[in-house]
Amino acid sequence: MKRIFIFSILLFPGLLLCAQETELSTGWKAKKASEVAVDGCFLTKNDPDFTGWLNADVPGTVLTTLLNNSMVPDPFFGLNNEKIPDVFNAGREHYTYWFFNRFTTEGIDSSKTIWLKFRGINYTADIYLNGRRISTDKHEGMFLREKYNITPYLNKTGYNRLAVMVEPPLHPGNPNGGQGGDGMIGRDVTMQFTPGWDWIQPVRDRNTGIW
Repeated sequence: MKRIFIFSILLFPGLLLCAQETELSTGWKAKKASEVAVDGCFLTKNDPDFTGWLNADVPGTVLTTLLNNSMVPDPFFGLNNEKIPDVFNAGREHYTYWFFNRFTTEGIDSSKTIWLKFRGINYTADIYLNGRRISTDKHEGMFLREKYNITPYLNKTGYNRLAVMVEPPLHPGNPNGGQGGDGMIGRDVTMQFTPGWDWIQPVRDRNTGIW
């Protein structure tokens, strides 16, 4: 969950020695992808209708956002974890979500190169900014760090709109009580214990999110 994750999205203008860093950890919204009728290009051209969007926790997981919006019971109490749908039974689309944010580059020298840096996304993601997809290949792997040169796509004045569609691991596995559930999650580069491991209860969304 969010308490053990280390995260930041950083904007890097210029060389590393004189880099200015801005963490995008507030103002995020989230919504189940199956409830969003448009693609990422359309979603980031203008502000979407925020009806039904949740205040999202970034860094965090889909489950963190659902919990903090009182949409699932607290899994740390009693047998509440059993009441939360598990991705193995509910399907990967149940925890596939859009995350959306806006930011400005006011105060940043317009002659600098600006990078958007992700320190961790679990498990796969498609990334869009201002009406265009900036991830030419699908971001895949929990521990992959990736950065994108977004300088050509930025609005120098006003808002920049960023959307990230995050999907659970490709092989979430069956939490059948074994070491790492049935072991299928071992096919993905992600946390192996999330389907359950000895005394660790299965994490129902397999820690899907921007962490």
